[in-house]
Amino acid sequence: MSFLLEYFPVAMSMNNKYFLFITCVCVLYAIINKDVIVFNRVNFLPALFLLTWTSYSFLSYNWSFIKPVSVVHSILISKKTMLFIIVSIFCRDLTVKKCAPWFWFFIVITYIVVALWEMITWQHLPQSLFYNKSTFVPTGPFYGPNHLAAVFNLLIPFILFLPEIKKSKLLGLISLLCYFIILSIVIIEGARIAIIASSFVFLFAFIFLYSSRMRTMVLLLMVLLILGLIIFAQPFVTFTKDKFTEEIGSIGQESKSFTMSSIKIRTRLIPQNLEILAESGYKGVGAGNVEHYMLAGRIYKTGGISNSHNFFMELLTNYGLLFFLGFAYLYVMWLYRLMKAIKMNPANKYYYEMYFFVLLMFLPTSILPSSIIWEHHYWILFAVINEISHPDNWMPRQYEQI
Repeated sequence: MSFLLEYFPVAMSMNNKYFLFITCVCVLYAIINKDVIVFNRVNFLPALFLLTWTSYSFLSYNWSFIKPVSVVHSILISKKTMLFIIVSIFCRDLTVKKCAPWFWFFIVITYIVVALWEMITWQHLPQSLFYNKSTFVPTGPFYGPNHLAAVFNLLIPFILFLPEIKKSKLLGLISLLCYFIILSIVIIEGARIAIIASSFVFLFAFIFLYSSRMRTMVLLLMVLLILGLIIFAQPFVTFTKDKFTEEIGSIGQESKSFTMSSIKIRTRLIPQNLEILAESGYKGVGAGNVEHYMLAGRIYKTGGISNSHNFFMELLTNYGLLFFLGFAYLYVMWLYRLMKAIKMNPANKYYYEMYFFVLLMFLPTSILPSSIIWEHHYWILFAVINEISHPDNWMPRQYEQI
């Protein structure tokens, strides 16, 4: 239940209190039950990184300019650490690893239902940026539309790969409907990065993953959807087509535009963050303090934006070069291990490819919202990926029934 709440941050205060309670219960159980091994060779390295990151974050209080912000961000990092460790222990169970993709599959379907409800009723959940505002742009259970687009972007491989893993035509049809609905939602939200990234994954699935029968069904479904929407929802089709043309077409025009666009802003944020990092002596400016330095005159170069809009830049500038390299090492290690798992387990190739693409999608996902530091569900996914990608779990027989 605590893990599920991380995907529905409707009441952050309640979520944090409940998670603290669950953490205390887990710690007490680990102390009482001597059979529980908290750290093993599978989770030791990422857990060590997270514990060191947490300690350094609290230590950075000493040189942080805005100290209350430093404390808040340090608490956020400590929550990610505990969440990762707890999930890594739970997902040692084979049943958990088998059920995990279905968990995210139904999470995506729930997000789609919430988004469609918002688009139909023009109403939004209390934590939404658009709460009590008349707009059909969905935000799901998150604050802004980019946060919803980011999670769709990250989890879409589960939607595309599971039907092929299970060899189910019905699931394949549901999967395709979900994909086209998600694509329409991210187009309406104007999330160009999500549009491009999710389209590439779908193109890969269409060419290399789907059978000829599945490809035929994709094309037939596309024709039926287009005809149905043209006949019964012409205004929606016109709006979506114009929005898609506007978002994709504007990418090539940004360098010629006097208006500071989202991609141009993100491009300019990188050298500004690197400049702040250099001024800090490459040790970082302190947990959560990068925005203060951006506000000190630099926002004129970034269209008034003070957030890093990039998890890797945020990590680098707040916590220094060492922790940036540490996370980059873990990320590349997971990708490498998954590639080897794909090669060594041809019978379960699609299973490992699914997680491989989820991990790849983290790159565009991490630059969609202004910051993902406030969201912890990413570390649930990392904990599962760390477990299934470890060489100790590459035995082909282990996943015969997945």
